[in-house]
Amino acid sequence: MGEITDHKKEQLVMEWYEAYYKDIYRFIFFMMGDQQYCEDFVHDTFLRAYTSFERFENRGNVKTWLFSIAKHLVMDEIRKRKRRRIFPIFSSEQDIPSSFNVEQYIENRDTVERTLKAIQKLKPEYRLVITLKKIEECSTKEIAEILGWSEAKIRKTLSRGLNAVRKKEVAEGGGHYEQTF
Repeated sequence: MGEITDHKKEQLVMEWYEAYYKDIYRFIFFMMGDQQYCEDFVHDTFLRAYTSFERFENRGNVKTWLFSIAKHLVMDEIRKRKRRRIFPIFSSEQDIPSSFNVEQYIENRDTVERTLKAIQKLKPEYRLVITLKKIEECSTKEIAEILGWSEAKIRKTLSRGLNAVRKKEVAEGGGHYEQTF
């Protein structure tokens, strides 16, 4: 790619920020289940993209590369919380992020809350695949690139994750996830 100036690198990362901020924010929000740290994680994602710019070298898709950076940050945080036995708890008083309209992607606030609660109960690997596939609408190939897994593993994990959501839903006596997932 040749030598890139810091100014040019900064310009590119700012363009990526404009283009992918909402996607990265939404991904982190659904993975973490709370809004408190979303801005920090989004900021850290783009900061890391800037500091490790040389590793990108136009060899892949910018969006999948940014998602893989965000995934590493989020998974590290989930592991830390697990060690401390502090889990994100979705509170019904919590506001849906104001920086974009989640309702645009999922029909109404009730569905958003049910979806968040369902996703938060899943193992992190199920949470990752379902969030990337169903919320971010990434292709199986893109998810494989983001997670560094085979497409077969993505399909199997997605299927198991969706089954886990459906089992929880049946156990809790409702039937409202079918439209969402």
